[in-house]
Amino acid sequence: MSGKADRAETRVVNQIENNISDTTGKFTIAVKNGTQVDQVSWLEGRIILSDERLILLGDSGQLAIDFSDITGLSGQKQPDQSLAALSDYMRVELGSDVIIIIPERYESFRERFYTATLEGETVRCKHPAVSGGVVQTASWETARLGINPNHVVVTLNDGTQATLEFEELSDTTVTNQTINGAERTVIHVSHLAGKTMVETHIAVPQRARVFAQSLFKQAERRSQTDIELTRTEQEVLLALHTGVRPFDIPSFVGSDVTTIEETFDQLIEYGIINRVRMRQEVELNASGRNIAANALDDRSQ
Repeated sequence: MSGKADRAETRVVNQIENNISDTTGKFTIAVKNGTQVDQVSWLEGRIILSDERLILLGDSGQLAIDFSDITGLSGQKQPDQSLAALSDYMRVELGSDVIIIIPERYESFRERFYTATLEGETVRCKHPAVSGGVVQTASWETARLGINPNHVVVTLNDGTQATLEFEELSDTTVTNQTINGAERTVIHVSHLAGKTMVETHIAVPQRARVFAQSLFKQAERRSQTDIELTRTEQEVLLALHTGVRPFDIPSFVGSDVTTIEETFDQLIEYGIINRVRMRQEVELNASGRNIAANALDDRSQ
């Protein structure tokens, strides 16, 4: 394929598929048969997403990628060394080949992609498997996934729902476990539930493994922060997390008002608290709650 594809009314998705997205962008093969392509050649065209496959359509032809053929998946919001000129792209692995896709509206396309691959997927779930560092007695239950732009809803058969907010995820790990005699990939998702750090364990079928791992790993990166907090900043953050009023924090942490107000300003700049009123009334946001909950867990160990 080469050149720029006309957005014609050609029917690419067959009668038994549901069309999820039809946009434009560019794409290329970055790795062929396990070997990095020296000179990347970008093709412009249509990027079509159905509930069964991904289709790249250019002037010289099309490449249809069944979801079952995808062996690895990742996304990128910041440039890396190997693709320094790019900002928003999706890396699709097909065995020993790698295709890079850059849709016009990356965020929208990514959300629709995970909806196409995971929405309504039947999984097994333990919720909560761990709460406040204590292993719970929850058993494996059948559940369904609901995919949203900022969170995943896991609905158990009894109607119980676990909402996993992406901004409140702190860690995801993957293990293989035997459940009811079948080998399953289990994703351990650490996240906040109220003010408590909990773990929800989700066992996904093989067909959904690549997509579920990618979704939660990207969500984890989205919530992470590498901020190095000073002792005063930590004390202020923990005070807010435990319910101390902003005006009472100077006496609570044993510091003067000016220092605490400067600390508020710094935490606002970090993006982990929000200003409520101009006179230094603040509150934790999702990132701040996440950091504070982890700090409390560390102190309790």
